[in-house]
Amino acid sequence: MRKKVPYVNLETVKDQNGNIEAFKIRTVSYLPKDSKPTGSGEGKVADKILYRPLTINYSGTSTEFDYFDVDFTITREEVGLLERGVNVRVKSNGLTETRAMEMSSEVMKDGDDDGHGLVIEYEDPE
Repeated sequence: MRKKVPYVNLETVKDQNGNIEAFKIRTVSYLPKDSKPTGSGEGKVADKILYRPLTINYSGTSTEFDYFDVDFTITREEVGLLERGVNVRVKSNGLTETRAMEMSSEVMKDGDDDGHGLVIEYEDPE
């Protein structure tokens, strides 16, 4: 997963009184060059979720790869009761298996989710 998402940064956004307003998660993904990646997973989650699943979806088929930025914002009101952080994953949007195999062994195909991703925990440095 670190080869697909080589960079993840968590920023805690606070108001003028020091109260947490939101968490910004910035990612850089290494995907096929013709990809148009989108992110999903923002908004409310169930209170029983420990790590919010954030997914970077892409549909590129190029054999050349490039870096893409995908950012997520989680507002304080949307954080679930037990939520500790996020789990960032990368997933292909409907590539055929043969085309994906020709491209690279690093490409995650539909149904190839091993349950792992990059886990980032929310923390307040103060």
